[in-house]
Amino acid sequence: MSPITSAERSRTGAPRTAGCGPATAHRAGPGRIPLRLADRYFLAAHTGTDRLVPRVDPALVALGCAGGLLAELLLEDEIGVDPAVHPRGPGMPPDFLAWSVLREVRAAPDHDVRTWVRHLAPGAAQKVRARLTIIDVLREVPPGRFRGAGCRRVPGPDRPADDVRELFRRAETTAPGTGMITVPAVQAEVCLAVLAAATGVAARLGLPRAEARAAAGRAEQWRDRLPAGLRAVVGEVAAAQAQCALTPRR
Repeated sequence: MSPITSAERSRTGAPRTAGCGPATAHRAGPGRIPLRLADRYFLAAHTGTDRLVPRVDPALVALGCAGGLLAELLLEDEIGVDPAVHPRGPGMPPDFLAWSVLREVRAAPDHDVRTWVRHLAPGAAQKVRARLTIIDVLREVPPGRFRGAGCRRVPGPDRPADDVRELFRRAETTAPGTGMITVPAVQAEVCLAVLAAATGVAARLGLPRAEARAAAGRAEQWRDRLPAGLRAVVGEVAAAQAQCALTPRR
């Protein structure tokens, strides 16, 4: 894996201050900033109300968040894959985290998807958690006598775990047909579902056994129908998960 050096990360840019792009943003309640793809994955990958607990090993959550951050930029046409990841858009992602990832890509445009997934993964979950805290979807929980610091959900209308369950339960209407998925909003939904399946999150959402088996097969079919860049991202997340050989938490 090619290292991405601090020198390669030195170029700067500036994020736009407008709302989230239509492909990666999701519905939000009144006064709330829409959730982005990596945000929804992070929330689906955790359970609990007073204190969030990961449904799977934190290393798998980190891989899913890394894939989600790259997918956001692909869906907004800020980066391309051919096969190296390279900048291609105006360089104006809608938030600081997306901008910081894009800045790294712009500084080091010759690395492949595998390198980027593994480079971003170690800090991806914490960065997505911080973004969710900034927009008041999560709030920090101070350390207790027997636990370290954590975070909790702020009550709101977004239920990403329910969204993933429904994506698989109504698979025939989520992405009908057998051809390439071309609608950006549908690509975003399918990416969420496939990342959840690839990292073991979907198997921990309480789907009946038969539905869980069907979901795994459906995720494979959906992955093959994504555009090449998104397909490469979710494929590398799945490959990294297999290589880690980590057992999801029960």
